[in-house]
Amino acid sequence: MNHRLALLPLLFLAACSSDTAARGATGDNSSDTSTGSGADTGAGSGTEDSGVTDTGAEADATTDTETDAGGSADTTADTDPSADTTADTDPSTDTTADTTADTSTDNCPDELFIQSEPAPENSAYPDPLLRAYCDADYLNIESNGIIGYQFVPITPNALRAQTNAWQVPLVPEFSDTLTTIPLLGVVAVAINGIPIYGANEAAMPDNFGDPVYNAIVDFCKGHTGPEGDYHYHAIVQECLAQAALEGVPSPIIGFALDGFPIYGPNGCLDAACTEVVTFSSSWETTGDPSELAWDNHTFTPNSDPTKLDQCNGRIGPGGSYGYYATATFPYTIGCYHGVPGPSVVTGGGGDGGGGGTGVPTACTAQADCEVAGACAGALGCECTTTPMGQACIPTCNTAADCPVVTGRTFTCSAAGLCVPAR
Repeated sequence: MNHRLALLPLLFLAACSSDTAARGATGDNSSDTSTGSGADTGAGSGTEDSGVTDTGAEADATTDTETDAGGSADTTADTDPSADTTADTDPSTDTTADTTADTSTDNCPDELFIQSEPAPENSAYPDPLLRAYCDADYLNIESNGIIGYQFVPITPNALRAQTNAWQVPLVPEFSDTLTTIPLLGVVAVAINGIPIYGANEAAMPDNFGDPVYNAIVDFCKGHTGPEGDYHYHAIVQECLAQAALEGVPSPIIGFALDGFPIYGPNGCLDAACTEVVTFSSSWETTGDPSELAWDNHTFTPNSDPTKLDQCNGRIGPGGSYGYYATATFPYTIGCYHGVPGPSVVTGGGGDGGGGGTGVPTACTAQADCEVAGACAGALGCECTTTPMGQACIPTCNTAADCPVVTGRTFTCSAAGLCVPAR
């Protein structure tokens, strides 16, 4: 089916930036009442798990197994700025899209993905392309990484089309063992086909600082990396769907690479959805996040039902797990609470679009890196300190010894460890 989304031009907050990075945490969050081992893994619709109707993009959608990027929308409708609670410089994303029925897959969430209309201001760039479809096991997402609203340069990196392709588990598997998100690279994909990175930058210019705190992202909390890859470090719901409204549950606005959905900030506290709240992160700022963002935040478990778990998610009243976009660190996800899918490549790290990411295995001792499956390096891994904590990083003599991650290359550092090539 085809989906088109028209977005009005943006007036962005501008600053400068560099490459992106990401990091997660492992740990016991059993004291947080929003987590547990009994989560239902179904995530095939755009509704909060209480059963409340999706309030996101206004599409007359019929589920099928493919969203074809090649079609054109028959009708679009701009949101009246006077009806919104946001400033009139913010993007409007409310739309009505034509859909065409095809082969149906009941739990395939392909209809949630939005094919953006080209922004007139982006005539120097290719038109946005997006395709989402399901096979027996995976939600497949392909995009060229071009946004449907005005691109405003924030970093020195020019916007360039990408060849993005991700496979996300169609039926995610909840795990009590938390998995770190990659030091650099994609952790999730938004419903417009734009990759979502973690809550920190790379070593330059801010030494793994928080790009949102450092104001080096645009209004939609995105910017371009060194490969010209536009990506988000946080999510603004109105850039992807109807703006978040008080008392209204948020729709799904993306999927983490472990398969669990990412909702906007609002959700139901009970199965009947008689109380809708805005969820908030349980990570607290303990230092200056302009550098070493993760070292300057600490997760604090608590019993407040409006607070999220360590991975920035919760088990909802219907038993399904999901992540939420929050106003504060880590903004989208802090770690994987599910088993990462095939688009997550263990070891090394990677900071480009194209479906390849690296998730170094967490460790406390060298023996942890010698367990089967813990290391992707041909020459083994070293349990070493990184901005995301202790992790198994592949060792090398030359770059040829480093793991292969789609869309990125790696170099062998002076310390004999594989690091992303700059």
